[in-house]
Amino acid sequence: MEQASNVLDKDGIVVWPTESGYGMGCSTASPKGLNKLYRITNPVKAKVLALLFNDFSQISQYAEVSNFAFRTMKHLMPGPYTFILPARQRTAKMLSIKRPEVGVRMPTHPVLRALLAAHGHPLVNAAARFSEREGEVFTTGEGVEDQYGRNVDLVLDAEEIPASGTTIVSLVGDEVRLVRPGIGPISQLGLEE
Repeated sequence: MEQASNVLDKDGIVVWPTESGYGMGCSTASPKGLNKLYRITNPVKAKVLALLFNDFSQISQYAEVSNFAFRTMKHLMPGPYTFILPARQRTAKMLSIKRPEVGVRMPTHPVLRALLAAHGHPLVNAAARFSEREGEVFTTGEGVEDQYGRNVDLVLDAEEIPASGTTIVSLVGDEVRLVRPGIGPISQLGLEE
């Protein structure tokens, strides 16, 4: 993980396995890395980006976490959920987004958890998608490398992962609102399946 962390420190793009397919991204501490990620994923840009965290203490630096949101997320993360929260002003500026929300995740994949622990900063994640097949996510690191080639600096190829999105849930306004069903059970949210 030291090599991957060093790549991130040097404004690089790393491909990593998640519980829902392969993703790619950069460090939140790297404006140059973020610009590079935007060039690779254009026109997707901030529409499908999420911030990845190692622990809850980091989330409140990037998003406004109400007591309601914390209680809701606490028993579901780490896990296959992306929670939409109000973004802090510096986060919106960092990500160059106009909308006032940001997606936050604490992944469960051991390789990605190890990278987050080694790097020490949250990561900006974009799902690694086929350009010719809309919405389809890569299931192997080799596939991402074949598609994106020299645009990525390092591929952490762990194993084949079934492509299945995380469950996306908005907690904005202290309400639980399902945005997209995924591999995280919605019954855990107190919603009907």
